[in-house]
Amino acid sequence: MKKIYAKIISLLLIAVAAAAFSGCGENGSSSSAQPSTTAEMSAQDTTQASTSNANSANNNSNLPFPKYAENGDDFTGAWEITESEESQTVSFVFSFNGEGRVAMVIDNSGFFGKYEVANKNGKNTFTTQMIYGLNGEYTYELSDDKNTIKLTKNEDNTKTTMQRLESFDCVPNAENTKIDEKLLGAWKSDDEEYFYFDESGIMYHNLYNTTFNYAAYTAEDSKIKASYSMGGEMSDEYEYSVEGDNLKLNGYNYKRISESEVE
Repeated sequence: MKKIYAKIISLLLIAVAAAAFSGCGENGSSSSAQPSTTAEMSAQDTTQASTSNANSANNNSNLPFPKYAENGDDFTGAWEITESEESQTVSFVFSFNGEGRVAMVIDNSGFFGKYEVANKNGKNTFTTQMIYGLNGEYTYELSDDKNTIKLTKNEDNTKTTMQRLESFDCVPNAENTKIDEKLLGAWKSDDEEYFYFDESGIMYHNLYNTTFNYAAYTAEDSKIKASYSMGGEMSDEYEYSVEGDNLKLNGYNYKRISESEVE
């Protein structure tokens, strides 16, 4: 397992543990940018940064995620768990794209997963396997105003209630940032690691379509500093160089791709 992958997983699990407390190998491929990281972790309510921005995610519609299908399913949008009979409750945001993709979001970062909505034997069913909060097959009832979902887990009949968020934005504010025009756009490694640098000063990083984060970045003197929140304030640093359609980031190689290819 790559170092950066282990780092992100570890930090996300720390944030998961912090939220629970407040609520109660080597890969053979050659790329992964392995930033140097500074962190100030705290057991703060992890929903604060996720929901503090009044802007809807649609205001960042030029960015890769989150995007919602126009004709999605009953879960399309951003939700939080308000009641749960599970052994642990969570305060994260679950963002469903309406086409089978879900993200469990912690501030500006999160895990990707899959979900399925179907009708089985006349009952509305929902199935997903997230690392926390939602895991298994459920039957569900959607309220008349479509803003509340009540889930019953088929395995043990435990109940979970989710409430739709009126607004949701997992993108941090970018102020006084410096950009390098050569860096702008989307990049991909041979083993499906993505970076996207926006002219607004926002960087999106997707690691193997498993974890992701948004960061406010500054690019200057061949160095990138990216700041974001993941249960606490984080800061990653990279050294980079760009030659045509080739990006070298901390010694690893990425090819320029179309922005529409970013996962």
